Amino acid sequence: MRKNLKTNNRFRKDCGGVALRIIWILLSVVLITGAVVVFLNFQQKNQERDSRKALEISEYGLLRVMERLGEKPSLNSGFPKTPYDGGWYSAKLTPGVKGDTLLMSVEVIGHIGTVSRKQQYRLKLSVVNGDSSWVRALAE
Repeated sequence: MRKNLKTNNRFRKDCGGVALRIIWILLSVVLITGAVVVFLNFQQKNQERDSRKALEISEYGLLRVMERLGEKPSLNSGFPKTPYDGGWYSAKLTPGVKGDTLLMSVEVIGHIGTVSRKQQYRLKLSVVNGDSSWVRALAE
């Protein structure tokens, strides 16, 4: 039995036991690093996709606000979290007046996955030929 142990130890020394262990460690580090890089790349692509989708959802929320304002120009309440296309949107309306112009601040949040996109718009009530509609106000 002792003879076998000595033979095994001699075999390990002859095959470069330390060098072999270093190679295994380096190979393990390379494989783990590769797996981490692939995982982070995948996460980044998902995050970018979710960010674009959250923007689309918030724009849809603005569209819904504009539709509701078209139906009822005196609307001054927003939307609670409303499910849409795998995520949700919410809108907050804040009416205001500047001189004789009616203004509306609209804050729309689109959310999907772990990403939220918040957009703010300023609308003013435009009256043309007796018809009123909300249009985007230019920044002042």
